[in-house]
Amino acid sequence: MPTLSHRLRHLAPLLALALMLAPPLAAPAQAGELFWLSDSPPPKTVKSERTDEAEDKDTIHPSLKHLWVRQGDEVGSSRYLAEGDYRSTVSILDAYGQRQVLNPAPNNGLAHTQVEYTDIGFRNAYARRESLVGSTRLVEIAKLEVVKGCCCEHNIPPEQARAIVDPDQPLEIVREHLPKEDMYTRMVSGDTVRFKVYSRGLPLADVPVTMLTQQGWQRRTRTDANGQAEFTLIRDYFPHWSDFRRQKRESFVVVAELAAAETGAWQGRKYDTLKYQATLSGKYQPSPYDYKSYALGLGLAVFVLAFGGLAVYLYRRRRVKPFQEIRFGEGA
Repeated sequence: MPTLSHRLRHLAPLLALALMLAPPLAAPAQAGELFWLSDSPPPKTVKSERTDEAEDKDTIHPSLKHLWVRQGDEVGSSRYLAEGDYRSTVSILDAYGQRQVLNPAPNNGLAHTQVEYTDIGFRNAYARRESLVGSTRLVEIAKLEVVKGCCCEHNIPPEQARAIVDPDQPLEIVREHLPKEDMYTRMVSGDTVRFKVYSRGLPLADVPVTMLTQQGWQRRTRTDANGQAEFTLIRDYFPHWSDFRRQKRESFVVVAELAAAETGAWQGRKYDTLKYQATLSGKYQPSPYDYKSYALGLGLAVFVLAFGGLAVYLYRRRRVKPFQEIRFGEGA
């Protein structure tokens, strides 16, 4: 009578074939691992005094835009996904409703795509992925607002400078532009930034929204009746005065989540909850008042040193007695 081990040896080839023919399962999403887009390249592998110089690069003027897929709940240390971790496309939506699909263009083995613009204005870039976490179907939508600007262009059409809402997105975060915002408007520490959460083009109330910054600060709130949430960018840049850089840019990520009871099947597996997670990334700079305060402090320090040095010099000069020669008579 054949033993159990003998039977398993005969079944091994059939089990291997079944595994090869089974539909591939998506890699499980990890709790807290945010999925977001960035237009800053990964830092160089060589050591440099400037470890964050990738964040400081100008991403407004160039016509060729590079988009990178990142993952991680710590914005400052979020990893750049490898080519094999994200093989899907990235879609672009412009102010006129025109869509463009970008195929992956791996760069140094990382998930990356690129697009070249001829017209100036704002556009939305979207990356999307799905996975099954337990009995929950998770749909992640990463968004980045991309802008192409030119200093020589004037009289820009208003629609090219406005925020864009995609009526096809099940969950989307839109940053509300300032009334007089142009291509070069910068968000700085101390600004109050407003966002709106939409679903299929309609604002959503009472949705949890969280902002995370590169320095680790985060704040959570919920949208109001108009779907609006606002945050004040705190000052979190405190270098030594000699290291202060007024052009320094740091990233932030805003996250919104929406879940509902829904049954169905995805890739042959059943789920009973459908959850959407939308992210919107951007950049901000130190407040110009910070730079002025550093400059004022430096000016006061120079003044005190110069005045103190002058006072010490004058004091010592006054203490020096002039040389006087005294002669005594050699007798009467």
